[in-house]
Amino acid sequence: MEETRSDSSFGSKPTVDELLDELVELRLPAMAEQIPLVRMLTHGVVSRADFGLDAIADAKMAVDEACAQLVQLAELGAQLQCRFRLAPDGLHVIVSTRSTDPRPPSDRTFGWHVLTTLSKSVTAHCDVLPGGGAGIVTIELVLNPGTSA
Repeated sequence: MEETRSDSSFGSKPTVDELLDELVELRLPAMAEQIPLVRMLTHGVVSRADFGLDAIADAKMAVDEACAQLVQLAELGAQLQCRFRLAPDGLHVIVSTRSTDPRPPSDRTFGWHVLTTLSKSVTAHCDVLPGGGAGIVTIELVLNPGTSA
């Protein structure tokens, strides 16, 4: 005999504590054509985290720009990895890819200015892989939730 389970929280929004334990990760080819998928995921994650309308738009633009910068640096056939985790200080987003040029993106570009304007904090680094010549380039963002609208 099947047991019927009644869960009154089914379909309801998760609590902040539940979200703080949640990691959302997406891996996809490091190609510009894939960035809209990351943008859609960003929208879903920040909406569930109760970001305000302006903060949702800012988050989507910031993650889009971080992905675009890394796609330009990615080696042929590399994957783009995007991780989202809610924390008390905002949404932490880590975007990384493998690059044959083991240097972080320049902080003197218009794109970097966009990132710093739309994010609470932005850092970039590159971890050189053994044997040299290649590395994992990473951009880390902390995004502000703003207020619900």
